[in-house]
Amino acid sequence: MNYPDSIFSETVPVDEPVDLLRAIRGCGAAPLFYWERPDHGLTIAAAGAVAEFRASGVGRFRDVSERSRELLRSLNPGRSGNPGGGPLMVGGFGFSDRACQAHEWREFPPAWIFLPRLLWVRRGALCTLTMTWAKDDRDSVDRLLARALQPPRSCHRSEDPSPLLELRPSATTPLERIDWRERVERVRSQILAGALKKVVLSRRLAIETASPIDPARFIDSARAARPSCVNFFVSPGITSFVGSTPERLVELDGETVTSSALAGSVPRGDNPEEDRALGDSLLGSAKNLEEHQYVVNALASALEPVASPLNVAAQPRLMLLPEAQHLFTRIEGRLREPRSVIELAGLLHPTPAVCGVPREAARAIIEREEPERGWYTGAVGWIDAKGQGEFAVALRAGVIDGSRMYLFGGAGIVAGSDSEAEFAETENKLTALIGSTPLGTIA
Repeated sequence: MNYPDSIFSETVPVDEPVDLLRAIRGCGAAPLFYWERPDHGLTIAAAGAVAEFRASGVGRFRDVSERSRELLRSLNPGRSGNPGGGPLMVGGFGFSDRACQAHEWREFPPAWIFLPRLLWVRRGALCTLTMTWAKDDRDSVDRLLARALQPPRSCHRSEDPSPLLELRPSATTPLERIDWRERVERVRSQILAGALKKVVLSRRLAIETASPIDPARFIDSARAARPSCVNFFVSPGITSFVGSTPERLVELDGETVTSSALAGSVPRGDNPEEDRALGDSLLGSAKNLEEHQYVVNALASALEPVASPLNVAAQPRLMLLPEAQHLFTRIEGRLREPRSVIELAGLLHPTPAVCGVPREAARAIIEREEPERGWYTGAVGWIDAKGQGEFAVALRAGVIDGSRMYLFGGAGIVAGSDSEAEFAETENKLTALIGSTPLGTIA
């Protein structure tokens, strides 16, 4: 596909401090994209689309990768006030390569990425703004920018000091517990029969409030409580997908590719002594170590043909989040030949941390049992003209549709799983996004 001299971009430094979340919320243009990693000092905020690509089927990663890189390379750059700035494409993809039929996911295709009209990138103290427009349409970008930067009539933050309390989920019904137990036992019976080793099952919780739900409130809460996570929201128009995920699927920086295994968990303790004891029990748990090793092995196997040497930690560490402690292993290597971050995401997705082992058998069970997953356990991220970028697994997440929100939480089922313990794990994860408790770090 050719892109003639019809799309232009200009990147300039931003000297004055800008509330990027408020700016994109205030410009009134869809789609919107927001991504931040507070402990890395990285924020990406985007509004409006000059071009967008949608794809489905087994070739969705290849299609989106090729088309996005071709478009980015075809842009006609204007002056650039910052050598490190420039256009990006942003978006994500769902768990399945088939469209989700649930109404709340109607705006989210299996893969979707767009070139923003306005793109802010803040790295530490440096911030750039990239404006992109179609030929003879520069004025519309200037008007959009003026709207984004105008003083707000009111801040998006609620005057209620506890604005998220109204979203506390109601008590679980006995029917939900029975359904979960039956699903777990169906999977365990197949695992015990030797058909599979692991399947990640999830639950979906619907919440309704008296007024429309603002995704920006979740970002505000997560920024303080979950600085080591990727806090994001994506809104194609009417609905929004929002989350605070601890799991990186893949990052490509130059020739260095990085992924992380995050699987196996226990709750947080009520005091430091109990917390340490729970962490020690996790590090010594045969069931959780087995589940974690499935993920490490799968990530390494997927990356070994394209990156070497691989550096894989010999033992997992603990990642401490407000709702849980997880086993964590970092995997890093150097690419043997050029690949885009989206191509790498396609090699890795879905990992055993969100799907199971073997992958195709587990995926078939999930798509049959959970037709409403949508972008939950998919990924959200960005790519530049060189193919570099990052995608994070969409966990601790929910989709917002007006005054309704659908939260998701999952657990890995293996031979030694107990349905009640796994149910408790999903409860912790379902409330993670709407809670705000002190955050730990990787220990």
